[in-house]
Amino acid sequence: MKLIAFRLQGRFGHFLRADAGASAISYPAPPRTVVIGIIGAVLGLAKDQPQEVFEPVDIAVAGKVPLTHWHKAKLRKDPPESLPWMVKITQKLDKNTKPEKVTLITQEWLFNPSYEIWAALPEPYQSELEARLKERRWYFQPSLGLSEMMADLVYLETIEAEKLPEGTYPVNTVIRQENVRLDIEKVYQEKLALNLLHMPRTVTPERVFTHARYLLEREGCPVAVYTSEAYLAGGKVLMFL
Repeated sequence: MKLIAFRLQGRFGHFLRADAGASAISYPAPPRTVVIGIIGAVLGLAKDQPQEVFEPVDIAVAGKVPLTHWHKAKLRKDPPESLPWMVKITQKLDKNTKPEKVTLITQEWLFNPSYEIWAALPEPYQSELEARLKERRWYFQPSLGLSEMMADLVYLETIEAEKLPEGTYPVNTVIRQENVRLDIEKVYQEKLALNLLHMPRTVTPERVFTHARYLLEREGCPVAVYTSEAYLAGGKVLMFL
């Protein structure tokens, strides 16, 4: 298996959690569905199309949990009243214009998020993605969750990935909890701080999401788990989302 490795980074990021309430809390790392959408933006695919044409696709994500800041955002629920087609020079302001409904919410913004991504796409998308990343020639501007939060992509390398036999390995990426056994003794010995996540994994064109449970170490340190789904690539042990 060949993997394209690239860095996904930016000044701010916000990946809205599915279970968010009045406050818009963010995932600390981009879910699988977000990464697929970013790759689709690079290749110029329409919205919701990447989830159809890329599946099945192997995606791995690694990185620290970024610092966060709670930002107050004012969102308009209704658009303002539109102007008339004809405006007379003597026309005065109508005091009975349609009022705008506004709500104030708080959003959890990620500061300087930076992640290493590995992806294996079906052809011809794999070759095109590699070429576009090398030339920094994406079709649509990728973003980190919100369109205002522009993302920068940096091509790293294209490497071979080898599947490892079943055993215990120090995994460098976000770990899907299905069919793994955590080495609790090493977690305590190395004083690791684990984040338990429940993030989207797949989505249909009708916007129906399926979720999976994941583990993410706060500082991006390797986590020892017993698994049959580990891969060795470039000296790092990966697990796909």
